Amino acid sequence: MTASEGVLPGFGDLDLRTLGGRFGTPLYVVSLDRLREDAARLATALEPAGVRLLYSLKTNYLPAVVATLADEGLGVDVVSGYELRAALECGLPGERIVFNGPVKTEEELAQAVRHGVFVNVDGVEEIAVLARLAAERGDGPLPVGLRVYPPHNVYAEPGGPVGRAVPSKFGWPIADGAADEIAGKIMAEPMLRLTGVHCHLGSQIVRTGNLLAALEAVCAWAARLRTRTELTVLNVGGGFGVEGIHRLPGAVASLSEVRACRPDGAPVSRRPRFDVALFARGLAETLRRHHLDDLAVFAEPGRALVSAAAVLLTRVIGKKDLGVHRWVLLDGGLSLLPTAGVAEEHRFTPLVSEAGASRPCLVGGPLCYEGDVFGVGIDLPETLETGDYVVVQDAGAYGFSRATSFNRLRPATVTISAGVAELAWRAETYEDLMSPATPVRVARPDVRGRGAR
Repeated sequence: MTASEGVLPGFGDLDLRTLGGRFGTPLYVVSLDRLREDAARLATALEPAGVRLLYSLKTNYLPAVVATLADEGLGVDVVSGYELRAALECGLPGERIVFNGPVKTEEELAQAVRHGVFVNVDGVEEIAVLARLAAERGDGPLPVGLRVYPPHNVYAEPGGPVGRAVPSKFGWPIADGAADEIAGKIMAEPMLRLTGVHCHLGSQIVRTGNLLAALEAVCAWAARLRTRTELTVLNVGGGFGVEGIHRLPGAVASLSEVRACRPDGAPVSRRPRFDVALFARGLAETLRRHHLDDLAVFAEPGRALVSAAAVLLTRVIGKKDLGVHRWVLLDGGLSLLPTAGVAEEHRFTPLVSEAGASRPCLVGGPLCYEGDVFGVGIDLPETLETGDYVVVQDAGAYGFSRATSFNRLRPATVTISAGVAELAWRAETYEDLMSPATPVRVARPDVRGRGAR
């Protein structure tokens, strides 16, 4: 796919090449219009199950993204104190924020309680802290949730093992009674009320049936728990897979092992895709069957909301034609999209006037690191030259929020809305990078007597 006019669907009529010339590359470009459209589309698809959306803020904490989704009526899921502060500063009231995560400090929990944020207990250590904070607050018992997980592998392929290989570090297993024990500890605290059940099972889940089967087990457990406490909330998590990304089985430690992750050869039309409509119908039926359809039901997607709404705009900075193989090197690499790589296919769109014939290429970034490779068989035009723009699509999730300064400083982020481009996050400078450093005294080297012999 090419975009000869530099225009991509969902990104208005702006020529992305003009943004590259104005702001430089690499450059994150976020379409707030596409973000709104995708949020509305997902909310509509989940209506049959009565699901309310919480945006997983860790996916991309850019204030422009968070504020836009808040304006669309979404709440947020946060997993740290600074994310909670970011949500509050974007105008979200505490009652539209849920605090998850495997570790929450006492300071973070105090901040959550102070602002009326609903906390899903993960670590058993949180129980006593929350009970004490509730007592200090003096407003009666504090409603909390409990994170649990079923014995299901949501990534299982047909004919493969359906159980988890190792226990999760998130939440408590329902299969061996551990979740019941922790629920009992919460209910034994007079200043706490267990009113919610939370379950989040992964990221980029593409097998809809697997997720529904896992949630069937969770709902059955929640129905039993309901005989012991007054449940009002069920959070079914997120992780809904997006079409713009395809993950290949396995992972590689270095480029020399890349054959382990070559494309599986399955046509795009036959690859599993997460079916939101099917999921909503299945979840609605599961809730009815277990008499849970009167609960407030939440989901906390991240990738499904922001993945397609952002791209990474890059330029070709080098080529190496090695006969059978052809390297194309971009000025943006995996430091800016850490979840990408040879085990995860993204779409690449060259912004060239005439594409002509294409050829499979090895596409890498600028980092002095062998693993900085996007893919080993990416079709790009034969005519692609140094300086041409190439768009890496589906860059909205876990790019901006997980970018590092390894070898290269982090770039700017631009938002597009109603045809207007605005700088939303300035590019990192050397001074930004080194500002936390303690000044050191550089001794002048003594070069006396070290001349050439």
